[in-house]
Amino acid sequence: MSNICENFKQIIVNNLEDIKNLKNKTIQKSDNSFVSEGDLLVQKIIAEEIKKNHNNYFLISEENDHQEKWKDFDDFIVLDPIDGTDNFISGMKEWGVGISVFKKRKHTESMIFLPDMNITLKSGEKVFKNRSRIIGMSSRYFKKGIDPCDNNYEYRALGCSMINMYYVITGSFKSYVDTNGGFIWDILPGLNLAIENNCDVFVEGKKYTGEFLPPNKRYKLKILNK
Repeated sequence: MSNICENFKQIIVNNLEDIKNLKNKTIQKSDNSFVSEGDLLVQKIIAEEIKKNHNNYFLISEENDHQEKWKDFDDFIVLDPIDGTDNFISGMKEWGVGISVFKKRKHTESMIFLPDMNITLKSGEKVFKNRSRIIGMSSRYFKKGIDPCDNNYEYRALGCSMINMYYVITGSFKSYVDTNGGFIWDILPGLNLAIENNCDVFVEGKKYTGEFLPPNKRYKLKILNK
């Protein structure tokens, strides 16, 4: 297995102080969400490293111009530069970076990196499984209102897909569901690490087995601990 993810992690760690110092400099996007200059710095330094040492890969990131261009490539690095941007700019620790690597549209490695929580989960690493009755949910779900919940379970929405994915992979969540759907930079790292750690993974109601997903739509998902 290559060490692209570990390489990227070290680059982010080396620039972490500068990244965090930019949390208060924000831009409001057309969908009324925010991007910080910290997000843009992560994307910039990773894009520079790809251009320098991995230029056979096409970068698909939440903040870059990948529309239509991705169709001309088969090797991809998918990056969420800062997942949980609202948490990040609010001074919370619950934010992270997600990376997935695909060669010939087949998954080769992924990483969830949560810098302020000192947590990293990479391909090839196995986790200890907790036991839980908590169901993790996307915070987007609550913007549309929530139906009555099953009182047999607890529910959590943490505002960061990478943390939600990490918690279901490690068994701190019994399951994680996103009924509104995430883009591939939100979900591919967690989906593939979940498969590696013996979870059942469903995308758009079908069993997911690690294939590359086009970046032009949101995907509903469910991850279940066995």
